[in-house]
Amino acid sequence: MVSILEYTPIAQFALGQDHRITHWNRACELLTGIAARDVIGTDRQWTPFYSSKRPVLADLVLENDIASFFEIYRGRDAGPSNVIPEAWKATDFFDDLGGKSRYVFFLAAPVFDDQGRRVGAVETLQDTTERVLAEKQLRSSEERYRFLTEKAADGIVVVQDDRLVFANEAAAELFDHVTSDDLLDLPVLDLVAQADRGTVKKMMRDFEGLKNADRVVQVRCNAMDGREFWVEANNRVVDWQGRPAVIATLRDATESRRREDEILDEAESLRRENVRLRSSIRERYRLGGMVGKSAPMQEVYELILKAASSGANVLLSGESGTGKELAARAIHDASSRREKPFVPVNCGAIPEPLLESEFFGHRKGAFTGAQADKMGFLDLADGGTLFLDEVGDLPPSLQVKLLRALEGGGYTSLGSHEAKYPELVVFAATNRDLKKLVREGRMREDFYYRIHVLPIPLPPLRDRLEDLPLLVEHFLSRIDQEKTMRSLPSRVMEAFEGYDWPGNVRELQNAIQRYVTLNRLDLAHASLDSTRQEGPTPESLQKGLEDLSLRNALASFERRLLRQHLDRHHWQRSEVAARLGISRKTLFRKMKALGLS
Repeated sequence: MVSILEYTPIAQFALGQDHRITHWNRACELLTGIAARDVIGTDRQWTPFYSSKRPVLADLVLENDIASFFEIYRGRDAGPSNVIPEAWKATDFFDDLGGKSRYVFFLAAPVFDDQGRRVGAVETLQDTTERVLAEKQLRSSEERYRFLTEKAADGIVVVQDDRLVFANEAAAELFDHVTSDDLLDLPVLDLVAQADRGTVKKMMRDFEGLKNADRVVQVRCNAMDGREFWVEANNRVVDWQGRPAVIATLRDATESRRREDEILDEAESLRRENVRLRSSIRERYRLGGMVGKSAPMQEVYELILKAASSGANVLLSGESGTGKELAARAIHDASSRREKPFVPVNCGAIPEPLLESEFFGHRKGAFTGAQADKMGFLDLADGGTLFLDEVGDLPPSLQVKLLRALEGGGYTSLGSHEAKYPELVVFAATNRDLKKLVREGRMREDFYYRIHVLPIPLPPLRDRLEDLPLLVEHFLSRIDQEKTMRSLPSRVMEAFEGYDWPGNVRELQNAIQRYVTLNRLDLAHASLDSTRQEGPTPESLQKGLEDLSLRNALASFERRLLRQHLDRHHWQRSEVAARLGISRKTLFRKMKALGLS
């Protein structure tokens, strides 16, 4: 049976009474990246998992130290095994185990001698990152190694010449047979549903020719009562009594298939929603709270939809007032997390002594003034989105703690020993050069790359002046609730079009608010009130153009000129076209392009 243990895909190691490693199988080597020859005979069983020496589950089982077990593995689904007497189980997450980030299910059981004394322990490791944790694991056995086959919670079978030559009790239970003997000498195809028999038959021929010798497949199978269910089989070609055979680890995959189907359905629903949103954007020129029909904004909308469907972290960059928080909310609302919390945080507004408490929370009595438990931002955003506005203001000391939490290492609230593992995405926003902050040592490079996954730059208002009419209409409808002012006078719009807007959309909103309230407009390049004469002068047409690019200056001048003629001739387009010496078709095209339609 030792040869089967070496070839089984289940990772396993054993400890002697002195806590030194006596067995470290091939699957354990593949999972941990550590060769058996480097650890057998040592007490270094902790090295694949932890940065400093500490007991692993097998050590605690060997010492029967139940108190330390619950302290160390608290919050990690820890408890006695419901399958193996005196065995304990737990789960944990590792950033780098065998070169990968993994969730691992541990189960450790003691080994007894004839007098009932603990003389060793066996620990099994199972990578459960991509599938549901198995409810049943290894069963106990009087022999130290046979429980990995005959008494394992997962079904284990050996197939040779298309027939079952070995099956454990878990395999019998999986197919509703009374004992494993009921399965022996059965044709393997008798267990497979008719729809998948062709697939399995071809796979067995491949195994015989040593093609695709290692393969994980999911097939539909039949139980004794006629019930059809999904089985995941992890197959490997082995030598069985001098001839090729296939050893397969089996588990019921019905629930995981159902969840995968739900995920696919949700993805398809999200795809259809994105199509609808794209169509909506083309028709309405807005997304969430964002307004604009210009080419730069269309690019932003497209990036927002891609970010929403990806579920990745996003870095929003742009000048102050360009709408970074609106963009973050639009991504969240278009994503599968739309029903979960969106937690905005102004990183520059939190005093540094309070940062850790605000982000990670605290327990009552953790420090002077902590009179009650407080949830942190990471608690509030769990399952949803954490928006870090002005992320460049976070000190490096907090960045390293945030990085650990975001990478799955968890965090603890002040005054607590309980580790928490938030599941969230991070949207960060900045108007600063983060690469420069990294070079200056004011931002950690690893933190920068954690938040800089999908960059979305937001254009300044001066680069999308054609959006001004839509933005003005939008803000007027919000500011003037009584609808007394449906539009701004042409002279005000002309001043807007000639202004550089250093404060961007936020400054535009404030300027409209002042005009609606005071009937007066104050800008750096213009000062207008309600008593000034209607109609722009040639000088006003040129005012402010010297600060624009050639393209924007030409567009601004053309827009003002068209508006002047349209107002003067009461929007009689035929007359305006004749005055300008252009066709009506050309006039309509220019009006649409300049936002005057």
